[in-house]
Amino acid sequence: MALSKEKLEPKGRWFFRPFNLLIIWGLLALLLVANGAYEAKRAKDNLYRMLFDEGSALIAGMEKSAQNIVASLSAVEAFPDASIFITPINFWTLDESVVDLILEAAFQIDQELGSLSPGEKEFKKLGAAEHFSGIEVIASGEKFLYSRRPAGSSVNKPKPFYQHLLEGKASYAIERSEKLKTGQMNHLNVAIVRKAGKGILILRADEADIHFFRRRVILQEVIEEWRDKGETKYISFQGEDSEIWADTNPQKIRKKEESVFIQQLFLKADSAIQTERQKSLGILEVAKVVALDKKTRAALRVGLSTERVEQIIAADQRNILLFSLLLLIFGGLGVTVIYRVENRHLARVREMEERIHQSEKLSSLANLAAGVAHEIRNPLNAIGMAIQRLQREFAPAHQEAKSEYNRFTEVLRGEVKRVNEIVEQFLFFTRPASLDLKEVQVGEIVKNISLLAREAAEQQKVILKEEIAPNLPLLKLDRQRLQEALWNLVNNGLQAMPDGGQLGLGARLHSGGEIIIEISDTGQGIPPENLRQIFDYYFTTKEKGIGLGLPLAHKIIKDHGGTIEVLSEAGRGTTFQVSLPGPGEKG
Repeated sequence: MALSKEKLEPKGRWFFRPFNLLIIWGLLALLLVANGAYEAKRAKDNLYRMLFDEGSALIAGMEKSAQNIVASLSAVEAFPDASIFITPINFWTLDESVVDLILEAAFQIDQELGSLSPGEKEFKKLGAAEHFSGIEVIASGEKFLYSRRPAGSSVNKPKPFYQHLLEGKASYAIERSEKLKTGQMNHLNVAIVRKAGKGILILRADEADIHFFRRRVILQEVIEEWRDKGETKYISFQGEDSEIWADTNPQKIRKKEESVFIQQLFLKADSAIQTERQKSLGILEVAKVVALDKKTRAALRVGLSTERVEQIIAADQRNILLFSLLLLIFGGLGVTVIYRVENRHLARVREMEERIHQSEKLSSLANLAAGVAHEIRNPLNAIGMAIQRLQREFAPAHQEAKSEYNRFTEVLRGEVKRVNEIVEQFLFFTRPASLDLKEVQVGEIVKNISLLAREAAEQQKVILKEEIAPNLPLLKLDRQRLQEALWNLVNNGLQAMPDGGQLGLGARLHSGGEIIIEISDTGQGIPPENLRQIFDYYFTTKEKGIGLGLPLAHKIIKDHGGTIEVLSEAGRGTTFQVSLPGPGEKG
């Protein structure tokens, strides 16, 4: 039952695995991003809806104001005596504004005509478009004329009203006539000396034209009254022919501004009058077709600045982003903490698995070693004794043959000894740790190892470099076993430098109290893919190696309560760092 529980438990913890936690954190991030985008869009829509409502309120107010004033003006024009019952209108001031408006139109038409004198068709088109009953150009004794209806001209007078212009005594002249009963202007003639071309330009307006221009003036006054309210950027009244009747920018008045939005607005107004909107860079335009009277319609356009709205939206987006980032950071920290805890747990599990695997290996090795020791050691001893007897009793008499004989038998003894050492290494891994602990000076062990390695180093042209700190504390160690472990590390370094290099041996006291022993070489280094395997049993990259030297060193150091770390860079060398517990520390 216990084994079954151990197998099922990791599956039950799938939720806390790092990859799954990363997926959960990613889903949380996506959720926060989606929620942030939704909240930002909702806030933006609400703010623009509020701005649209503000524009709609402005349009409703201006529409009511314009309709009331136009209705009053129409009533007074039709029934002058009705002025005592409605809000009085100062016709003198209003007509003066009409005169100024037509005079300004004359200068603009002069610029539009340019240096060429237009024909009859151009005059007719211009007169209809500009709402004038007559337009004349007098230049070099010639007269170019367009007339829609008689306009009360002073043609039969001995001197025309623009005589001073012909004589060069003035730049413009005005002639107006008023109704005797009401004092309302019913005809107006304006003449200017042309600047863009030659001659004189004369504009004639009859009573219908004056009525039209009075309404333009009134619409401009409505705009001036409302232009500073709210977030207003511009206000414009535009006719169905796209001509701008009144605008916060006087330069646009009389010009045509084609707009699909306004054209569609007029088409929609035929079925249902409604307020529409369109957005451009920095502007939200709210527009509505308003009926000024029974026959006259105009598009009332109000442009509202979106700068403040965009600032609020940007601030909201920053706040949402900051809040989302904080949540993501805290979520990430939580995921990291869970990951680290789970990673430690998994590391312990892996370590336990490795230990079990090592134990299984050692168990198998113990059985193998016991069999090897039983089957091989006794024959090896017999072979060794036989070789000694051969050397002692059967050596040739001839000196040269004897030397060759002795050399050959020494090789046999060396190989027997080598096989015996391999058997001993097998047996070491199978035995429980049994150390002969005595107080030992680590520095002396390192010096002894350096002395042992000196001859081999000189043969390989390897430079030995010692850095042993003085007065190192005494440690309770198994001198022979530690020396064996360090020699394996030094031997590994020498084998890594067949063509020479530098071998460093050092010992120092660390600030934490432990003793650090470093053995470094400048050989070829260990490839990254082999670093995790160098302490595995039987792993070797050498042709004649058996893969027990480094595992043996690792086991000895571990039995002393120490650790061993490897730092290696391909092509630059390897450093083994052995850490042994200081005096009084438990390994």
